[in-house]
Amino acid sequence: MPDSLAMDLRDRWNRLLPHAQPLGDDLLARYAEQHRHYHDQRHLTDVLETIDELAEYADDADSVRLAAWFHDAIYDPQADPGENEEVSAQLAELELAAYGVEAARVEEIGRLVRLTAKHDCAPDDRNGAVLCDADLRILSLPPQRYDEYAAGIRQEYAHIADRDFARGRMTFLQSLSETRLYATPRGHEEWERPARDNLTREVGSLGPRAARPIGGLIPVIYFGAALGAIVASSVLLGRGLGAAAKWPADPSDVSGFPVWAPIAGTAVAAALTCAWFRRSQQRLVTVPAILFAVVGVAAIGVCWWRWPAAQPGAAMSERWPYLMLASVALVLAGALLALARRLRLAPPYAQAPPGWLGVGATAVFGALLAWVVVSAGEPFVQARLETANTVSTTTTIEPTQLPVQLDGTLAWSREVPATGAITGTAGGVAELRSDGVVMSDAATGQIRWRYSRADVQDAASSGAKGLLVSADTRTIAAHLPHSDYREPAGIDLPTYAVLDAVSGKVLTEVHTDGTALAVDENQLLVAEGNYVVAHGVSSPTHWRAQVRCHVTQGTLIGDQAVVVDACAGNSAVVRGLDLKTGAQRWEVDLGARIDLSAELDPSTWVGDLVAVPDTREVSGLIWTGAAGGTLYQWSVDVSEGHVIWTTPVPGTPRPRLGSSSCDAQLAATHASLVLVTCRTGNDPGQPQTYDVSSSSPADGTPQWHHLLQVPPKLQQPEYPRNGFGLLPDGRVVTLMPQPNGSCSPVMIGSTGVQPRPILPSVNAQPVAKSEEVTCNKPAVTVAAARPVFSDGTRLFALN
Repeated sequence: MPDSLAMDLRDRWNRLLPHAQPLGDDLLARYAEQHRHYHDQRHLTDVLETIDELAEYADDADSVRLAAWFHDAIYDPQADPGENEEVSAQLAELELAAYGVEAARVEEIGRLVRLTAKHDCAPDDRNGAVLCDADLRILSLPPQRYDEYAAGIRQEYAHIADRDFARGRMTFLQSLSETRLYATPRGHEEWERPARDNLTREVGSLGPRAARPIGGLIPVIYFGAALGAIVASSVLLGRGLGAAAKWPADPSDVSGFPVWAPIAGTAVAAALTCAWFRRSQQRLVTVPAILFAVVGVAAIGVCWWRWPAAQPGAAMSERWPYLMLASVALVLAGALLALARRLRLAPPYAQAPPGWLGVGATAVFGALLAWVVVSAGEPFVQARLETANTVSTTTTIEPTQLPVQLDGTLAWSREVPATGAITGTAGGVAELRSDGVVMSDAATGQIRWRYSRADVQDAASSGAKGLLVSADTRTIAAHLPHSDYREPAGIDLPTYAVLDAVSGKVLTEVHTDGTALAVDENQLLVAEGNYVVAHGVSSPTHWRAQVRCHVTQGTLIGDQAVVVDACAGNSAVVRGLDLKTGAQRWEVDLGARIDLSAELDPSTWVGDLVAVPDTREVSGLIWTGAAGGTLYQWSVDVSEGHVIWTTPVPGTPRPRLGSSSCDAQLAATHASLVLVTCRTGNDPGQPQTYDVSSSSPADGTPQWHHLLQVPPKLQQPEYPRNGFGLLPDGRVVTLMPQPNGSCSPVMIGSTGVQPRPILPSVNAQPVAKSEEVTCNKPAVTVAAARPVFSDGTRLFALN
């Protein structure tokens, strides 16, 4: 830097703060540092001269000049964004205060220095406007001076790779150009246009350096994918138009595949290819993109409107699924085409690949996407056709009940695929399989009927909550989640199937995003947030009732639906709703009886709800935060809507709170309420204590109580719900590893905890031996008063 420039700057400083010459010398030395190639004394001079030109717009021009001296006093190109300005402002505040500058001016100077980090001064900030305009004055200077500035910036950031610098610099310049550059009237009128011209020129020069070697291929790939979607849409359109309008169809209703549809789609794709590679008008690509998206959305609406209503036992035509797929593919084509055009115009992708490479990539990716879409369309349509036809087969063997000895003798056994939940019904043992429900005879183990759907996937993962059984055990509701990739757009596949447990007859299928609470032969009760919905089963009854909070549990008893809704806080209300209308008959606030925790999470803290057979009593569970976790059992009379009794079960961890917690199970017989839950805390890898108890439904008086040591392999939150069955006499049965390494049934009741080794039976083929049974995934139920077990690979029952 010439000495004359330094002398001029020293004179300027002395006129500002003549008593602070050492500080001025220090600042001049800072601006003369070797790593500065733009933020140097020349830049400082330019800023100060510009402030002199704009002094009339400032409220305090000298404060602005002092801020200019400090705005780049500390400059490290490797610092984080805003860090240089912050430490420079701190330096100004420290040094100026030491030289006796008044506090208000020091504060203003520090604010102005920090403002240069983003140049975002407020409209009424006159001092800030002058400083920001002076700092950005370089942008509007003649091209030669601007290029020197840009070269200096590149030298200061020499530690950054060329491509990374180009991209970062482009991002910075583009962010600058998106807003008004100069805040003062003179700056905006005289400097705005040349500054934007300089920015545009530099951004254009950075484009090739910012592009990846294959960057130009990216929009071409999207373009090829768009062409593939167009061709696939035309093929699917042809299949849809060639299918019969109704199914089953007469031969005369089938018109045949219209060859013109794929030919037209291919011709459109070829025309777009010529427009992309041989012409420069972007509207030749933009207009088709908009047209495809609009026509596709309109076609989806038409398919949705004309989609035939589901008819049990009858498959739908192939026409509408294919037309829906064609419409979705057309929308995809429009979106991909618009994205390809946008990326083609973006500077990082400005370098187009060689013509032969672009055409080849277009052809490859177009063919690939067309093949994927068309290939995926066929199984989608077939799945839709299969969905309408449920598979239900019934044997001629009527359910029978053999004498139950409960002596451990094997009644029957058979290997099965990995099962989910099992539950006893009037028709036998219902298994929740991955694709549906299988019903086996409780006496013989022979499959009586099965229900499955092609769209169902992983239904077994729902566990015990995936199978609901009515109070008379003659009706079951199965949660059958569908596979996302098999779900057609605009179609609500049924998520619950209500079946006759004896015959396997499909009573109804219901689509709901909620959770089924209870079922009987007349209604399926569903919770949808803070709504309770009753779907008619054998009757057309349907109602929807809104309650205050999130509905978590429900049951059917007599002519009422009893539900529990709870809010995050201390509110949990039991309500009785009329089964015909959904009107509320009564309500009981559990928070008035039980000190509920303010952090109540209704999705986990409100437990099971059961109706006591042949009574008007409903009992349930709820956790509080007291003493590290206390479970309360309560009972309500539904005739009058009042609490009969409540009782605590101390030392019970909250559900889903660490590995030592569990989902408690509450079950009811005529004479007892049986509770299975776990005790608080256990060391990792050590047995856990389960609490199995029975109490009187009338007043909660304990009948019997036992502690069960559960090995680590069974310590799962779902184990109390899936792994314990209730016998009609009130005893509990489960499957548990034994000290000798075997896995045997265990009976728990008034006489204690009694393992029951499996005894072979000449009537059961093949025989399941104790050493062959594992306790890896135990599931237990009771059907026809007979305990039935599953260990994940076999299903067997005891006499």
